[in-house]
Amino acid sequence: MKVALISFYSRQIEYPNRYSLSVLRLAEYLKSYEINVDIIPIDLKEYENFDVYNVINNNYDLVGISNFSWVNHATIDIDKKLKEINPNLEIVIGGPEVEVMDINQFDKEYFIIGEGEEALKRLCDYIKDGKKDKNFFNNNINIFNKENVYHEKVEDAIQIKNPLFTNTYIDDRDFLWYETCRGCAYNCGYCGHKTRHKVAYIPLDIVEQEIKNIGRLGFKQIFVIDPNFAGSKKRAKVVLSYFNKYAPNTKIGLYFRPEFIDSEMIELLKNANISQIRIGIQTTNINVPQWLRSNNMYSVINELPKLSENNIPWRAELITGLPGDDFEGLKNSIDFVCSLNPTEFYSYHLTIIPNTPLYNLKDNFSNNLWITTDEANRAYECSSYSHEELLEMLEYAKEKEEEYNLKEIKIKKIRR
Repeated sequence: MKVALISFYSRQIEYPNRYSLSVLRLAEYLKSYEINVDIIPIDLKEYENFDVYNVINNNYDLVGISNFSWVNHATIDIDKKLKEINPNLEIVIGGPEVEVMDINQFDKEYFIIGEGEEALKRLCDYIKDGKKDKNFFNNNINIFNKENVYHEKVEDAIQIKNPLFTNTYIDDRDFLWYETCRGCAYNCGYCGHKTRHKVAYIPLDIVEQEIKNIGRLGFKQIFVIDPNFAGSKKRAKVVLSYFNKYAPNTKIGLYFRPEFIDSEMIELLKNANISQIRIGIQTTNINVPQWLRSNNMYSVINELPKLSENNIPWRAELITGLPGDDFEGLKNSIDFVCSLNPTEFYSYHLTIIPNTPLYNLKDNFSNNLWITTDEANRAYECSSYSHEELLEMLEYAKEKEEEYNLKEIKIKKIRR
């Protein structure tokens, strides 16, 4: 069995790695069952110029394409070009965007929803066996196509047979995306991280070996994409201790909850090679409904300053355009965030993500809270601000962000 997995990449200056974490996980899992796997990286800026004959000429039994919201156009384009050359080529598309794709624009492609490791392995076996199993789609409800459209997510434990970099190696070692869990225990209404009802954890013995591999292979920097680092306070302390022990020279970026901070955590973070901790505060405006953001303001006020006091680099993150917010609310949020003395702060233009509670407010003008979006699904106007006011909010946030961060850079230079 010969499989190709296409990995789209972008933002190489900021994240210099051509291999998505999802593709690395899938490749490692398939290889653990002695399935031959090639990873094919494609520059997202140059996907239209990609020579698809590089795929066709290798006679793969199955080609997998990961589909995320920011690569959807490239996924469709590559799939179409491959099918034009070889209509019988077996192609599977998986990833978060699969849930909202119009599958009528495809032909005989397969789709996987939710975790892909075991599902992809079963699809490989199905194709290798000549597709003889008449009950295949009934027995694998997270796999579907146009002829078998019924599907559901399967929320089992994460399927990992061997740790990363047991059978799969990459030359890009300046940067690596990494994970120790999937899903989020919190319920922020705007957030796309809530992909499961319960958080799924990668076993700690696997995490420990993977961090050993990260240190052994000399990755310079990683970013842990767990929505909240390690998924829980207790587990975060264990995983941090692994990094401190096995990969002390690898810089770590991560998402963190203020509720995770205590004196023991501060000591672990001080000893860790932290490049940046990102903490979502989103807004302090009480007119933004609490269901939209679940941050604990007591922990924000009392715990985050401890990071600054101990010279632990962290970035406070706000969102511009949440329903219920306005210019004055944004101004107050920025003033508050700056008072916490983060290493830097950043304010995102709100994106309305399909299948989130916030998405239910989109164009729902019968609701007291409603919101409209632009062509990129970013906030355009809502019940609490006009489009013109949003533009002022975005401009103000950008100005204050640049002003604050430039000041912090100057302070760092003086301290050195």
